[in-house]
Amino acid sequence: MLSEYFESIKDKPKALEDLIMNLLRERVKPLFVKSRNPILTEAGRKAISPAIGNSSSTDFESADKPWKFESPHIVTVFEWILQQIDASLVEAHWPLVIPPLLATLDDVSIKYKIRGCKLLQMLVRVAPANLLERSGLGEVFHNTLTPYLLYLPSLTPEEESTPLLDSTYDTLIFLTRARYPNPDTGTQKIKNLDAIFRYGILKGYAHAGENVRIAELLMQKSADLVSAMKIYCVKHLKNLLPIISGILTAPFALAYTPLLVASLQTLRAVVMNAWPEVGFYRGEILEGLVICWCRIADEEEPTNELVEIQASIKEIVRAVVQLFKNDEQAEKELKMLKDCDARLEAILTI
Repeated sequence: MLSEYFESIKDKPKALEDLIMNLLRERVKPLFVKSRNPILTEAGRKAISPAIGNSSSTDFESADKPWKFESPHIVTVFEWILQQIDASLVEAHWPLVIPPLLATLDDVSIKYKIRGCKLLQMLVRVAPANLLERSGLGEVFHNTLTPYLLYLPSLTPEEESTPLLDSTYDTLIFLTRARYPNPDTGTQKIKNLDAIFRYGILKGYAHAGENVRIAELLMQKSADLVSAMKIYCVKHLKNLLPIISGILTAPFALAYTPLLVASLQTLRAVVMNAWPEVGFYRGEILEGLVICWCRIADEEEPTNELVEIQASIKEIVRAVVQLFKNDEQAEKELKMLKDCDARLEAILTI
């Protein structure tokens, strides 16, 4: 019904603004008024001295969350509003937009946390570039999302952990880029990305790396973070490369090929973005790649997935080899490898 009405007024800016304002004030706000986060002021900004609330005793009471227990459709209505709103309307109605967004994002339910991540990305896409920082809510959203990086098995079931981690990493990276779009804020941007990597990827792998699906997701997000940090990812190579090498050289690595694909994706991102330092780590990088290559070469009938993995290994090895093409010591090392195993001739030839 909203979509049909929108079609009739989409060319009438004043009518659309009135509709959005009325929906926010008359429909959305009353359902979220008891869920207001104490860290917010009435103006939708970060409170300097947040009041200490007693939310722990009421989180599970339907009376305090009518938007969740009585009128769950209101979240869909709010999502529709964010789809139609523009930068000027976001700023004008900021105090009405933020409380329902933060309440959804901060809800105890995994389902609503994931929904909140989607809503936050929608808001950030249309909000004025500096509004998050002017209101102090960039930090609030970052701090709200960060603990979700440790919603890991076995405390959180895998079927809930995986989609939550996926949404949280994407939203945190997207939020960080939006908060610090200019070169002069690059230092703070890298600092935030560093924190996501340390708190999320490294701690996550230490706690749940034995779960192949979680490990696969962490490798996928590692690639995204490396690409976002660019050359500044070098500080993490001493921790990241042993993880990748361990995955590639694991005795049963071929049993779950998506993890290999994700690991190679991250390694490719490392070579592309941290190439000045790749030579220093070439031994560790090549060890994982050549062992994985040889294991696949020993397969009597490799699957299409394994053939594609071999192609990726070949591409990465040749990129690494090109980086130290004129290094005599490196050339000697490559020759020794080729002399030790004829299977490596196809990928180690400069």
